[in-house]
Amino acid sequence: MSEDFVLTGERAALGPLKRDHLPMLARWINDPEVRRGLAYRGLANEDAEVKWYEEMTEAGRQPRPSAVGFAVHDAADGELVGVCGIEGIDHHFSRAELGIFLGRRRGTGIGTDATRLALDWAFNMLGLRNVMLETYEFNEQARRAYERAGFRVIGRRRDAVNVLGRRWDSLLMDATAADFESPVLAGLRPTPN
Repeated sequence: MSEDFVLTGERAALGPLKRDHLPMLARWINDPEVRRGLAYRGLANEDAEVKWYEEMTEAGRQPRPSAVGFAVHDAADGELVGVCGIEGIDHHFSRAELGIFLGRRRGTGIGTDATRLALDWAFNMLGLRNVMLETYEFNEQARRAYERAGFRVIGRRRDAVNVLGRRWDSLLMDATAADFESPVLAGLRPTPN
């Protein structure tokens, strides 16, 4: 395992975000194929990515972080393939939202594994009980990946998004700590004497 990875699964590895990732992230976020499944509609340049990086870094460095961002790597060769984040962390209600995008190697199982690793961090490192995300009804590949990672569809906002000139429903999904089996961090739990 690379010393830069904090969690390594079967296909994906999560590591800290780094400033040198930003040029690649700016290219990916502007790629129409990548962004069609994202709520983000602005046009990002490297300066915008620096601002986002600084906000995520500040939020994540707190003892009770409001967000934690990860670089997503292919575990096989360490290549940067995307980012994911646990955002809107509410420690009082033990809940948050998850976002992920892959700029490379979509459809290979890396997204599912990265999502599972992020949930492991959310439930076992942050102590959260519920993580929610939103995806779009046309994005069947993402929905199936999220379900394999532990999410379930909990609702639908009808006609809620406009993607490339057509209206679509938004699917709300959540995962709970009670239903989740830790792929990595459970092995670090202290055992009673």
